Amino acid sequence: MTDRLPGRGIAYICVVTAGGVFIGVESFMMLKFAPAFSLPWALFYLTIGVLVDTFPIVFLAYGPSKVEITVSMAVTFAVACLFPPAVALSIAIVQTFISDRLTKKDWIKSVFNMSLYAIAIGGTSFIYHHYAVATLSVFAELNLRALLLAALYYLGSEYLLLSGLFSQITRDRFIPTIISLVRTSWLSNLALLPLGIVITILYRQNPWTVLFLIPVFLVLYVSLKHDQMLRDQTQTVLEKLVDVLESKSPETAQHSKRVRAWVNDLCDEMGIQSSEKDTMLQAAVLHDLGKVGLDDDLLRKPGLTAEEYQRIMGHPAISAGILEGLTLFRGGRDIVLHHHERYDGNGYPDHLKGENIPLGARIIAIADSFDAMISMRPYRAKSRTVQEALGILDEERGAQFDPNLVDVFTRLVRARLESNDMSNFPANVEL
Repeated sequence: MTDRLPGRGIAYICVVTAGGVFIGVESFMMLKFAPAFSLPWALFYLTIGVLVDTFPIVFLAYGPSKVEITVSMAVTFAVACLFPPAVALSIAIVQTFISDRLTKKDWIKSVFNMSLYAIAIGGTSFIYHHYAVATLSVFAELNLRALLLAALYYLGSEYLLLSGLFSQITRDRFIPTIISLVRTSWLSNLALLPLGIVITILYRQNPWTVLFLIPVFLVLYVSLKHDQMLRDQTQTVLEKLVDVLESKSPETAQHSKRVRAWVNDLCDEMGIQSSEKDTMLQAAVLHDLGKVGLDDDLLRKPGLTAEEYQRIMGHPAISAGILEGLTLFRGGRDIVLHHHERYDGNGYPDHLKGENIPLGARIIAIADSFDAMISMRPYRAKSRTVQEALGILDEERGAQFDPNLVDVFTRLVRARLESNDMSNFPANVEL
């Protein structure tokens, strides 16, 4: 990973490491004032943390890096509330070191993970023990408030530090990056953080009662893993559908791949991140999937009757119908269905207008039309030049296409032409 990390990413890790060291030093300076704790239970939570940390539920990729979602969040949050800051921080760091070595992670990633935990767990423990009152019941208002503040800090620090790293690595803007990270991990956090609060409360009542939560951990792990398996299966099905498209119509498949490339550029230019971008890219590849059910002669025919044109117009609905059963691709299904809507409301199939058209559909509409205009087709003698196609896009601003997206797309096309990068264009394209 070190050879793939940009210098700004390494610099960011150094800053986070310095923050982790500072919190660690402060924690150990206050250790002599900390309340007593049970070493056997500290070792117990360390062991549990290592076990759950070595079996991730899902990997979320950001550039050359990735974040792992595990059920250890519940354990580490409980550790922060149950033990003094120096002890909690030590458990988290040792847990991360051991699990990273077992899973053979790169050293620089281990350094970042340990530093992140030092800041997140150390700070969480500081907050909880500052506001909590040991002589009161765990259900006292002050102690419940301390739990809530600690939970907010824990989540906030992790999201901020991870998003900062990913934005440095991918050179994406920070705000879209953190929004993307929240969108892709909120479900697991919603399940795990309350469990950490429950562990804290049960331990305060009777430490041995936490053993009864082991089956809960197993059920939660299996459930979240099953959800990820469904997502992986959805991805596999989509890839198979692309293979079907390519085998039935290689020409259409190449067109779809070029549309995907333009959509990728537009998403990057507009700061569209992670899951939303992935959905748009999948939709770009699959937007013409419904054409595989049409006769090749019909697709190649230069002149169409009204009935034949209606059949062609039906391909977005056919594509959407094929994708209907993929519940995890529901947003992509709507993009595919509406990629032939017009900005002025005169498109099909539902005559959506303006921003009522899904953003992904508006983006694909431009990329799709542009590539179709500059590509050779069996039903016409000559393709349009790039400049002619850009002129048509400009003429249709606010009519067929989203005017703002036309501006962005035109800028991207001209930038590629200036840099002589023709990777998104069909072979033998005329400028």
